[in-house]
Amino acid sequence: MLDTPPLNALAAFEAAARTGSFTRAGEELCVTQAAISQHVRHLEEYLGLPLFIRHAPGIRLTPDGERFYRAVAGALDTLRRESARLRRGGGQLAVVAEASFANRWLAPRLSRFCERFPEIDLRIAPHPGRPRLGPDVDIIIHPDMQPSSGLFMLPLPEERMFPVFAPSYFQLRGETWKSDRLLRSPQGGEDAWKKWFIAAGENPVLHFGPLYQFAYMALAAAADGRGAALGSSLFVAEDIRDGRLVAPLPPAVAVSGRYVAACPEEARRTPRVGAFFEWMEAELARDAAEFSDWFGGLLRT
Repeated sequence: MLDTPPLNALAAFEAAARTGSFTRAGEELCVTQAAISQHVRHLEEYLGLPLFIRHAPGIRLTPDGERFYRAVAGALDTLRRESARLRRGGGQLAVVAEASFANRWLAPRLSRFCERFPEIDLRIAPHPGRPRLGPDVDIIIHPDMQPSSGLFMLPLPEERMFPVFAPSYFQLRGETWKSDRLLRSPQGGEDAWKKWFIAAGENPVLHFGPLYQFAYMALAAAADGRGAALGSSLFVAEDIRDGRLVAPLPPAVAVSGRYVAACPEEARRTPRVGAFFEWMEAELARDAAEFSDWFGGLLRT
């Protein structure tokens, strides 16, 4: 049986080579500088060759050390990834979603997922940009993802945009809401508002209010009665059902691109990932059944 170096020595060597310092490696691994130095010395004795050139004020790898570092770094990265995968194998599921989708679509529905799959330890994280799959991320949800080999992708329904208001705000302002400062977000910004008014056959002078970083922030402001926001058919269904928002005005304008939920193809077949996609599809069907008449009327008008 082939002998292998001690794992602690390999971890100490990798950290020292990556940081260029025994001291910084010790800080990273929560041990002393002397402990790192001792691990590296034992590893050099085991291999029978020097891995570092020690000089003031630091260290640098020998040619053999550079080759060994590449091998060790790759092996440790594989070990970390596999360890993370096995830790999640007990039922943990990590989902990273675009921030507004996490806030407006996932959050109101998560109690139903937990009731249906109590054995799954679900972890939801919002992401301000474009999330990526990795050893600690099972599923990502984001708009405008392109098809990719090796990925399972679930496109969500096409979005439509239309003005939404707090009921009290619309009752108070009526048609004069168009002269108020319109709430904005990256999804429902100035261009989107202009597109909606053109589709409605109107061309008023528009006044714009605050630009919120995320769509969910503009929708929350609208629900608080601070103005009109453009709502997405994907994001406002629960608020309209519960009476926090109203959407009395057609038309509903199509949004380019769709949200997509994605995971590695092989992960789709695992019980916890499969359960999440099964639940998502059930929720989308529930929305379609519950709001088909209302959304259909808005689209046909």
